[in-house]
Amino acid sequence: MNMVRALKQKPLKGYFDVEVAGVLRRFTQDNVGEFVDRIPIALARTILRHHDAPATLVPIPNSHVVDPATPGFNTLTLASQIANNSGGRYTVQPALVFSQPQQKSHEGGPRDPKIIEAAYKVMAQPQGPIILIDDVCTLGGHLVAAHWKLHGATSPIALACTFGRSTKQQVQDPLGPREEMLSVVRSNW
Repeated sequence: MNMVRALKQKPLKGYFDVEVAGVLRRFTQDNVGEFVDRIPIALARTILRHHDAPATLVPIPNSHVVDPATPGFNTLTLASQIANNSGGRYTVQPALVFSQPQQKSHEGGPRDPKIIEAAYKVMAQPQGPIILIDDVCTLGGHLVAAHWKLHGATSPIALACTFGRSTKQQVQDPLGPREEMLSVVRSNW
C-alpha cells in the first residue's frame, strides 16, 4: 500500500522494504523519491518484454482531469516517463479525459465500465497500437472503458499496464510482474 501511496504522491504511513540490485533497501518519506524514480524504468522494461514495437501510450485520466493540460494529470506524467525509458519506441498521447470531474473510485466513484465509458471524452484517436497506462487497477473498469472507447481497426489496444493491482490476498512478491486477462466483452460487465 505504501508503494502505491508513493506513486500517487501521498505521504507514507511508516516505511516499506524493497530489494534493489540484490540489497534490501528501506524506503521512508525521506527517500521515497528514489523508489518513485525507479517505477517508470521498471514499467518500461516490463512493457517492452511484451510489446517491443512502436506504440502510443495512452494514460487513463485521473478523476479530475477534463483537459490534457489539467494540473495533477499524474498518469500522463507516468506515461511520459515510461516513454522516455522506452528507447524511442513509445510516444504518449493523452487521448482520453473526462467530460466533467468524477468522484474518485476509492471514495465511492464509479467502477462500472459502462458509466466510465460514457464519462470519457476522446481528445484524439491514436493511430497504431495503443498501450493503456494506469497507476492502479482495482476491478479493471477504467481500462475496459478505455478499450471500448478507443479500440479500432487502425488503433488496436495491444496491452494495458498498471503499477499496482488491488487484491484481497497477500502476495508473495508484491513487486513481481503479473499478467492477467481482463474481459472486454460488454455482456460480461
